[in-house]
Amino acid sequence: MDITFKNVSYTYQPNTPFEHNALKNVSFHIPSGSFIAIIGHTGSGKSTLIQHLNGLLTPTKGEVKIGNYTLSSEKKLREMKELRSKVGVVFQYPEHQLFEETVEKDIAFGPENFGVPTSTIKKRIEEIMPKVGLSNDFLSRSPFELSGGQMRRVAIAGVLATNPSIYVLDEPTAGLDPKGQKEMMDMFYQMHQEEEITTILVTHSMEDALKYADYIIILNQGEKYMEGKPEEVFLRESDIQKVHLQVPESIQFLKKYNEKFGTQLPLTRQSTKEIAAQISRTL
Repeated sequence: MDITFKNVSYTYQPNTPFEHNALKNVSFHIPSGSFIAIIGHTGSGKSTLIQHLNGLLTPTKGEVKIGNYTLSSEKKLREMKELRSKVGVVFQYPEHQLFEETVEKDIAFGPENFGVPTSTIKKRIEEIMPKVGLSNDFLSRSPFELSGGQMRRVAIAGVLATNPSIYVLDEPTAGLDPKGQKEMMDMFYQMHQEEEITTILVTHSMEDALKYADYIIILNQGEKYMEGKPEEVFLRESDIQKVHLQVPESIQFLKKYNEKFGTQLPLTRQSTKEIAAQISRTL
């Protein structure tokens, strides 16, 4: 599903002493099937922005188009429940939302709430469990007996069971160790590629943005500060540092290497191993 923000502004507690303009005239377009990273420091407007994607918030000004659905302050969307079934949001620490007696019941809760037939739900669960790296043996267990990483996989399975057309990932690797972070991001990226689902990643990890995203949007104080392909955006190091962000270490290294040895190795979103191989060939 395509996503378009057109001159979107959002104000918390308008006309009060606590009024706060969280988004200011933000516009961008996300083509269907793309992988987008949204970056910004704390308070830049990232969380407010993604809450517009499933109607938790509606614009104070402007409009948001998600496929055939339009959110604006002028007209209330009647198909809000239908929209929310299309947008699967994985919030930070999704395991905190688990509450059912068994893993199977917890995964089934979302699609049941959207009116999906029981037979369809069971089929979806069978397909989803291996995708999130869990065997069917977990279905009869209590989610509260699992490890933190396993609980997160169960919570993610619950989002996938609604069969969304858009994945919204809000810092999905928060609190995980490096190995768990890599496994989680690789899992989402594989599902994105296999199903060609529009994926939006909110992250503080510049490395993840470089490795997985097709396109990057940087927010600053509620405004769109910069956007473009990762290999273009991250070359603008001085501009990125102005909003208290850092470019990925691999890019910093490549830049310093080129300066020191007078080479012109290009940035093509290559991995550390690929950079090493390029350097080896030049030597």
